[in-house]
Amino acid sequence: MAGIDRFVRRRSRAAFAIWVALYTLLVVLPLPLALIRLDPGRGFWINLSVAFGFVGLAMFGLQFVMVARSFVVVHPVGMDLVLGFHRQMAYLATLLVFAHPIILFVVDTRFLGLLDVFTSPMRAKFAVASCALLLAIIVLSVFRRRLRVSYEAWQITHAVLALAVVVTALAHVLLVGYYVREWWEQALWIVLSAAFVGLGVWVRLLKPVLRRRRPWVVESIDRDIDAVTTITIRPKQTADAVRPGTHSGPADLAGGLWRPFHFEPGQFAWLQARRSAFALTYHPFSISSSAEHPEHIRFSIKAHENFSRDIAELVPGDTVYVDGPFGAFVLPPAGPIVFVGTGVGVTPLLSMLETLADRGDTRRCELWLGNRDERSIAGRSQLEALEQRLDLSVVHLLSRPSAEWQGPKGHIDAAFVRARLPLAAEGSSFCICGPDAMMDEVERTLADLGVHHDVIHSERFGMV
Repeated sequence: MAGIDRFVRRRSRAAFAIWVALYTLLVVLPLPLALIRLDPGRGFWINLSVAFGFVGLAMFGLQFVMVARSFVVVHPVGMDLVLGFHRQMAYLATLLVFAHPIILFVVDTRFLGLLDVFTSPMRAKFAVASCALLLAIIVLSVFRRRLRVSYEAWQITHAVLALAVVVTALAHVLLVGYYVREWWEQALWIVLSAAFVGLGVWVRLLKPVLRRRRPWVVESIDRDIDAVTTITIRPKQTADAVRPGTHSGPADLAGGLWRPFHFEPGQFAWLQARRSAFALTYHPFSISSSAEHPEHIRFSIKAHENFSRDIAELVPGDTVYVDGPFGAFVLPPAGPIVFVGTGVGVTPLLSMLETLADRGDTRRCELWLGNRDERSIAGRSQLEALEQRLDLSVVHLLSRPSAEWQGPKGHIDAAFVRARLPLAAEGSSFCICGPDAMMDEVERTLADLGVHHDVIHSERFGMV
């Protein structure tokens, strides 16, 4: 565990470069085999359009790898970067896929007849279906909130539509046949298809089986402030889950091994409650409790969409399934720290502070915390207790305080950072969590003031 933990503590540029290089290799892998015996008589533009189609299809296949929440894929760079990369590559793959037919239509207008799904051959029908399904994915993803599609419904439709896009595209490639008629070309696509199917089996069958064997149970539900509920969960104990004489903790029964749940302060997990472990919809939330006490973990959740609104309806004893932990936004190993958060973005920062307190850490800490008013400060009593246990100063910044408020007013923005930074301890690291706009402004201002990017840490939950 120690070696892994050290690796997760920072986002390695070298690791990310290797990660991107491997992705690129897998994306272009189909091209050399498909073009080995290419007929030059078909012309440059037609062959280029085919190349775009192959690369786009390979990219969409790899999209499943990036959202599978695999430790090997996620931990070198962080889940937010993986899902951000996933989103950007989806746009690029869409452009490549649509460039394929558009180039054909421009080169030879006779190809336009393939758009008539009533008279066109089956290979063209599959191509049109794949493109239509792809457009549906993009529209639902980009305009989900405007269309008022719930996160749960979007997760399900996104998974189903993505699978349908790849299946119909593969059917189109196989029915065209020209570029996959050699045995090595067929072998490549069989291997890739088998890999995608295997990945689906792992994500939708094997991982849920393991989660089902390691259930958690709600220990307590507390209302912190309006619209924020704190849920504490612990592993559901069974006679065969914990060996006699060991402390309580979730058991990993795979291979007959017992292993407590471990996480780094600042990480998050996907949760599912009151449903089957095989349900498609899981929700990511930051852990807000100390990493020194993984026998029970705590989440402070703001009511937003279905699951986060319904969390207050859970009762002690309800079953919860946990997929995680994830995230490269973790506690810096040494030196003073400035924590920056707004609203419920304080939750991973609370985990870091609680962990520091439980470890007896004496480093200098400062928290810049923005909220609307006094009643909206999540974890306020927890922070007051932490000020007694740590060398910690908490600066509350309220945008709409009551008339009795004597503290600073406003937002955590460039002006606040410029005014406050000179008071921070020299050599501080910065851990930032909150809305993307706030994090962008704080990171940009810190960089403008000479703070090195290696000591600025953040993780973005606008990714989902």
